[in-house]
Amino acid sequence: MSGQISPERPIRYRPGLFLIIPLLCLPVACSDSGLHSVRGTVTHKGTPIKGAVIFFHPKGGDLNSLRPSAVTASDGSFSLTTGQKDGAPAGQYAVTVIWPEEPKDPGKIRAAPDETSPKDRLGGRYRDPKSSNLSATVNSGSNRLDPFDLK
Repeated sequence: MSGQISPERPIRYRPGLFLIIPLLCLPVACSDSGLHSVRGTVTHKGTPIKGAVIFFHPKGGDLNSLRPSAVTASDGSFSLTTGQKDGAPAGQYAVTVIWPEEPKDPGKIRAAPDETSPKDRLGGRYRDPKSSNLSATVNSGSNRLDPFDLK
């Protein structure tokens, strides 16, 4: 009679077990990913831009640091993600923006830059974190950044 309850083998309740089970779930329920909501907008000469790619480069971070990123919507708005999770770690960031031209033939886009890759409509002015002159601070909690108005 394996797997069945029989009168010869009664179920024994262990009250202490019911105290332990909630404690096992506590770290999962209370765990904090360390990421904070970050929203903002990107404009070019005051006009919202769609399809701009934004990267937040941690100041003092190494080459292996995760870089929160986003792509702007049609109204220029963005919401950062880090990896596949929403938000960004608190800290200081250098910000880069690339605004690719619309591809002439979407079927020929390549992963590596070449003559068929879309060109940056901003001419590369905001591509390098050392020279973009864009920066942001992410604080604990919800963050609404001032607009990045590109010239």
